[in-house]
Amino acid sequence: MTGDNAKYSFPLHGVLIGFGNVARHAHLPLFLKNAHFVIDAVVEPSSKRAKLAKDLLPDAMIYSDIDQMITNNNFAFVDICTPPCFHAKLALKAAKAGFHVFCEKPLVTSFEIVPKLIDAAEKHHRVVFTVNNWKHAPIFARAIGLVHHGQIGRVQSISLSALRTPNSGGGLSDWRKIVEIAGGGILLDHGWHHLYLVLSIIKDVPVSASAKMQYLGGSHLEDEVDLMVRFKNAEAHLHLTWRSSQRQNFGNIKGENGMISINDDHLILHKNGLPPVRYDFPYTLSRSSHHLEWMKPVIEDFRRETLDSNVRGTNLTEAKWCAHLISLAYRSQREGSRFINVDSISQYV
Repeated sequence: MTGDNAKYSFPLHGVLIGFGNVARHAHLPLFLKNAHFVIDAVVEPSSKRAKLAKDLLPDAMIYSDIDQMITNNNFAFVDICTPPCFHAKLALKAAKAGFHVFCEKPLVTSFEIVPKLIDAAEKHHRVVFTVNNWKHAPIFARAIGLVHHGQIGRVQSISLSALRTPNSGGGLSDWRKIVEIAGGGILLDHGWHHLYLVLSIIKDVPVSASAKMQYLGGSHLEDEVDLMVRFKNAEAHLHLTWRSSQRQNFGNIKGENGMISINDDHLILHKNGLPPVRYDFPYTLSRSSHHLEWMKPVIEDFRRETLDSNVRGTNLTEAKWCAHLISLAYRSQREGSRFINVDSISQYV
C-alpha cells in the first residue's frame, strides 16, 4: 500500500473505541478469531466497561480517550463501537491521524461531514469502512445473488419492511431512544441497513426520495418511517417501525420476469411460467442484533480494501449514498413529504 510503513503489514494491530455490547459481543469475538487482526488496545471512558475490557483483554492497553491513544499509539486501525453521535468525529480524527477506520453503522448522522471523510481517506491513503453487515445475511446474500444472476430480469421495484417492538432500545443505556446520542431514530438505525440493501440490489444511482415519519411520544426521534427512493428504471419502498407487536422482516423484489418474496427465515423465487422455488434459512432476520455469522465477510471486505487500492473506497461510496438519501428523507419530511431530487449538494454526489 502506497505510503504505508511496517505497522500496516498483517496482522493489523488495532484499537476498539467504545466497549459496549456491540464491541464485546460482535466485534471483539470475531477479531480474536481472525489471524489477520490483533486488538492491542481499548478506548473506553467508563471505568466499569474499561475494567471489563481489561478482564477480557489482559494484555491490552486501556485509554480513556482517543487523543491519549493517538499520542501513544503504534496501531494500524481503529474499530469504532460507540453510539452514533460520536462516529463521524472519531472516524475523521482517526483517518487524519493515519488509521484505517472500521466503524459501526451509521458512519455519520449528518451528510455534511462525508466530504471531509472522503478527503481524509484519500489524502492519507486509508480505508474508512462501515459495518454494512445485513447484505451478508444468508437470505439477503441469496436474494442479491439471484437478482444479479438474472433470475427475475431487470428489477422494477423493491419493497422491504422491518417491524420492531416499542422496546427496541440500544445497548447498555437504551441510547437509540435519545436523539442527541442516536442522531436520529429508526431511519438512521434500520433505514441505513435497508438503503445499502436496496443499492446492492438495484446497482444504480438514485434519482429522488420522499419520506413520511411518525415520532416517538412527541419527540424529534422518528419511530416509524415510510421512505420511497426512485431510480431511473426502478423504485424502492421501505417501511420501518418501532410500533409493532412483533419482530419481523419481509419484502418483495419484483423484476420484469418474476419476483423474489422474502419472509424472515425463507425466500421464494417466482419465475414467470415456472413453479416457485423455496429457499429456507436456519435463522430469522429478526432473531437478534449482533449476527456474528454476518460479520465474518464484513471483516474480510475491510481487509480486502486495506490491501487492494482498486476496491478501496467501495464501502465508503455506499455509505455516502446511505447518508445522502437519509438527509433527503429528513428534508422531505420537513417539506411535506414531497420528493426531493438528488442534486449536487457536494462534489462527491
